This record gives sequence, structure tokens and C-alpha cells, in this order.
Amino acid sequence: MQHLSSFPRIRRFTVELAGVSLILMIMMPLAACGGGSSSNGQTLHVLIGTYSNPVKERQWMQQIGSEFKKATGATIAWDTYSSSSEEQTKLQTAIVSGSGPDVFSFGASFVPTAQATKGFTVLTAQDWQAAGGKDRFFQQQLTMAGSSPNQLISVPFVMRPFAMVYNTELFQKAGITTPPTTWTQFVQDAQKMTNPSAGVYGAEIDPADSFDPWKIWWTFAEQLGGSFISPDLKTAQLNTPEAVQAVRFWFDWATTYKIVNPNSMAWKVGDATQAFANGKVGMFIMVTPTLTPTLQKSAVAGKYAFAPMPTIPYGLQQRPPGGIPATTVVSGDMLAVADYSNLKDLAFKFINLVTDEQHQIQWTKTFGDLPANVQAGNSLASQDPQTAIFLKAEVEAVPTPFTGVWGPLEVSLAGVSSKLADEVATNRYDPSHIKPLLDQANQQIQSQLH
Repeated sequence: MQHLSSFPRIRRFTVELAGVSLILMIMMPLAACGGGSSSNGQTLHVLIGTYSNPVKERQWMQQIGSEFKKATGATIAWDTYSSSSEEQTKLQTAIVSGSGPDVFSFGASFVPTAQATKGFTVLTAQDWQAAGGKDRFFQQQLTMAGSSPNQLISVPFVMRPFAMVYNTELFQKAGITTPPTTWTQFVQDAQKMTNPSAGVYGAEIDPADSFDPWKIWWTFAEQLGGSFISPDLKTAQLNTPEAVQAVRFWFDWATTYKIVNPNSMAWKVGDATQAFANGKVGMFIMVTPTLTPTLQKSAVAGKYAFAPMPTIPYGLQQRPPGGIPATTVVSGDMLAVADYSNLKDLAFKFINLVTDEQHQIQWTKTFGDLPANVQAGNSLASQDPQTAIFLKAEVEAVPTPFTGVWGPLEVSLAGVSSKLADEVATNRYDPSHIKPLLDQANQQIQSQLH
């Protein structure tokens, strides 16, 4: 799941009024939720991000709500968001007003933004015990759970290490034997697979997406030796030569190398996913295991494999000084409890429930995200080599800078991507336009740094 009240465009599901009878697949014993003390009549409000599968999401919400009520006597009311800007707005609105959800689920890179509000509970040893214990979770995820080990404000929920998925049938037809390890090879391989008359392209691009572009640009820039924020967290560096080169390389896929669908300037990640699932894309980068349930039921079932993304910048034989592989950020969703909540005991019971081994495995099989729960992750990896690839990526994951401006930075770069994509789509694009747009974004972020 990507990432509280009665705001526009927010879908609300109250389990008590669902109107749908579900057979519960797993029934939690009282002890699994931290005890069965009665909380009859109370309602825990939970904000969670949504995918594009409302049926599965609703079923999951109903199941968890039913189990939670059986264990505690309390009801869950769900609120949702579906974009990074909505995520940021709802988080900040609730904290400023001092009312809204009791439990927030947000992306790992939003934790610094959340912490900067000073509106979330700093977790005590007792809180961690109520949530299942720190040892339950993959340690890399804890690097983004708070500003320091004794200032953690969130509990890992699910994780999304990134990799590349490729069409093994298109590879074979093009005579490609192994996935590329450099971006030069990537472009060359993509060109070999591209066949516009058949609607097949070697790569994909989704510049209208609010989550993907910054991650891709971040990877390219880090491999070149650049960084979006200075190490001391005081200077925005969105307009460096490395950043400009990162953005240009991505749009070069459309304008110079012609390895992506010309119509993809309006694409979001769902559009790119559909194109790959239809067998029309050779390589799809910056993907997570969430893709698996879709691909298993698609035209490419049995014809795809995962691999690490390339780590050598385009045109180079090795990374420049200061460049790091950076194929994945520490990514996933975290659960945090609002300071204003008067239902913190129930909140930690909820967190314990959804992060236990059986529910984490069930989540992965339903939505594809990897468990943040170590036992659940290792259990799945032992059964599936593809899952093991992602777990290996997680061990080498690089945390993004822990600064409260990272959320606004994501939103700002999404705006840059959207503007450039619109220029490409209307034949107004020129690479010289990249720097001024990044200058503007850099100025916006610098004004928020202290």
C-alpha cells in the first residue's frame, strides 16, 4: 500500500457499516492484540494510504476491523490518502488542528516531516513492547523510524526495497542474456527490444506519478556523486550538475533514445505497470514486490524476473568519486501514534496486530509489499527466490536524509516532472529548461531549511 477526517477526496470506510459479510481467514486470539480488555463503544481512527485496488483494500480493512473488535471491543474507522501531496496535507492539517486519526501510516521518507511537527508520540520501551518489540522488525527500516535511536516516532509496517523487473521473453528475442549492470547497457538493451510498430518499448517512464520521479532522479544523482540535501541538512542541492544530469537522462529515454512509449508523458505508475503486464515493456525500473500479484495474473505470468537496477551512470565505466550504488532507498510504510490521541493503548494494540507474522504474510500475498516483520520476510524468502532478491536489496538500502523538508521536496520534484513531461508531450521541451525548474524547486526547499 502506498500511502482523517472529513476532507474532500477522502474515502472513509467504517467497518460497522460495511454491509458486506466476509468469512475471516485468520481470527486473532485476544493475547495477540495485547490482551482483551474491553473498549466497547470506542472508535480508533486510522489513516492509511491506498493502492488502486479498492476491493482488496476494503476487504482487508473489514477483516482487520472485525478481528480488532473481537479482541478489544473497539471499532476502527478508516481514512485514506492516495498521493504524496494529500499525504502531507492531511498529516499537517491533523497535527495543527490537534484532531484527526489516532494512528497514521505514512511513507518512510515522510517520517522526518512528521517528526518536525512534534505531534507524534516518541516511543518508549513500553510502547515498543506493546507494538511487538524492536526485534520484530528489519533493522534498516528502523533507520527511518525517527531522528535517532532514542527519538523513534514510528513502527515499521511494510517495506518496499526497489529493483528492476524485466520481460524474459523480450530479452530472449533480442538476444540479451543477462540484465544490464550499467545505464549504458540499459539503454542499448532497451533499444534492441523497442519495436514501435508492435507497440513494444524497451523501457517505461511515468513522469505524471507523484511518487516515482524523485526516487529515480535520486538514484541517478547519488550514483553520479550528488545529493539532494547537504550532509549537514542545511543546504538544498536540487539544482547541482548531478541533479540536472539525472533529470535529463530520464527524459532522454523519450526524446533522444526513443525507448519509451511516446504517449507515456501522462503516465502514472499504474499505467506503466499495465504496459509491462501486457508484454509491451522490456524493463521496468524502481519496482517493488507489490507488482507480483498483478504480474502473476497477467500476460507476462512466467515471463518475468527481477534484478538489481544498474549502478554505473550512463556513458561511464565506473561511478565517479563519491558516487554510491543507491539502487534502493529505505522505503516502506511506517505507523505512528498522534500525541493528541486519547486511545494510545488501543493504537499500539492495532499496530501489534497488523505487524505480527501471520498478518504480515497475508498482507504480502494480498498486496505484494514485503513484510517489515523479520520472521515473515524470511519465511517468504525461503519459499521464493524473487523475494530473496528484494530482501538482499533491503540489506544494502540507503536511507534518505532525515529532514522535515523531504516531504515538501518530493512534492516539489513531482511538479518539476509534470511540467517537463507536459513540454515533451506538446513538443516544447528543451533540456535547457531543466535547470531553471530545478532552481525554482531548490529555492522553495532552501527557504524551509533552518
